Amino acid sequence: MSTTPMPRTLLPVLALCCAVTVANIYLSAPLLSLISASLGTSAAQSGLAATFSQLGYSAGLLFLLPLGDTVRRRPLVSWLVVGTVAGLATAALAPGLPALLAAILAASAFSVIPQLLVPMATAMAPPERRARVIATLQAGVFSGAIAARVIGGVIGEFSGWRAVFAIAAVGTAVIGAVTVALLPPDEEQRGGERPSYGALLASLPGLLREPVLRRSLALQASVFAAFNMLWTTLVFLLTAPPYRLDTAAAAYFGLFGLVGVGVAPVAGRFIDRYGPLRVVGVSLAVVAASCVVFLFGRAGLAVPGVAIAVLFAGLQGCQISNQSAALAARPDARSRMNTVYMFGTFLAGAMGSALGATLYEHVGWTAVSAAAGGVTLLGLAVWAMATLREGRGADGSARKAEGSPSGPSARV
Repeated sequence: MSTTPMPRTLLPVLALCCAVTVANIYLSAPLLSLISASLGTSAAQSGLAATFSQLGYSAGLLFLLPLGDTVRRRPLVSWLVVGTVAGLATAALAPGLPALLAAILAASAFSVIPQLLVPMATAMAPPERRARVIATLQAGVFSGAIAARVIGGVIGEFSGWRAVFAIAAVGTAVIGAVTVALLPPDEEQRGGERPSYGALLASLPGLLREPVLRRSLALQASVFAAFNMLWTTLVFLLTAPPYRLDTAAAAYFGLFGLVGVGVAPVAGRFIDRYGPLRVVGVSLAVVAASCVVFLFGRAGLAVPGVAIAVLFAGLQGCQISNQSAALAARPDARSRMNTVYMFGTFLAGAMGSALGATLYEHVGWTAVSAAAGGVTLLGLAVWAMATLREGRGADGSARKAEGSPSGPSARV
């Protein structure tokens, strides 16, 4: 693997690329009613656009992301950008719902670019700064996810849903071209004979033998499931009595999440200094606190606003901590480690969304908040057991070394 150092101007470009490309998988969410009216479909049918976005992204994580361990970075990023732009442009011109769904599926699959850039940037960063690099890129990811819901909804309201996809295609093409131009070329062939594509996929289950990956995945899965329980059903809370906000006004509440994005640089510095396990413990406690605040979500509009900010702050800290640990465990397989980590996390989030919607429909908002808190407490239990094992030295390594970006790689 190339050890080319990262140019100083590259990191902010990578963060912007993460923001723009991750937004593509969230574009359809605020546009569903506009799509339904334009194409003459039911709300349930147009809702498939959001479902196909998630399905496409899942497929990209599983089938495209592992290529990062063998294919040179410039050609791989280039082809992903081309595929994303083609899918978005096709979506903007789609004559009907089937064509739109196919285009969204393809665009979302190719939009795994941020999860490819994170291992690339980690490999180029010095060990003592790797968590801060991941923090910067994750700030871009979270900002893009929030911006897609807010900006996409506003542009769609005034210019139509097709304009949103067209603008996204242009933005992706521009930032993609700049990113590819600035990426340093791979200086050397990656490790002898390249494994086949089939061998790459076949190696994924075996990576779960890595204890740090299992721990990181379990911790992040609990947090992301809880997050999706709350985030998916929040619009129902805000549009129902006593608030009765319209969809556009409810979408602006996503801006409170930007407060949490500011936690990323702080979390990165603490991880580089103290290791990820301590930081993830604090972050899990922050997520649990947000669930408590969400229990009182009907007490006034300020309550969900504060809860969203706290939730995003905890989610950011957990994601940066757990991803830093997972990527450090196997430097020779960073992209595949990220595949397993992100795919498992994403599946947990999907289950959280489904559970949250079901609980809200049959029981109500309080049950959603309580369930999210319960899942987070399970994560805290996993963290407590991992901390006890580490304290006893059961894994035979120093506290900071296990999974730390600045310590030795964890091996089975």
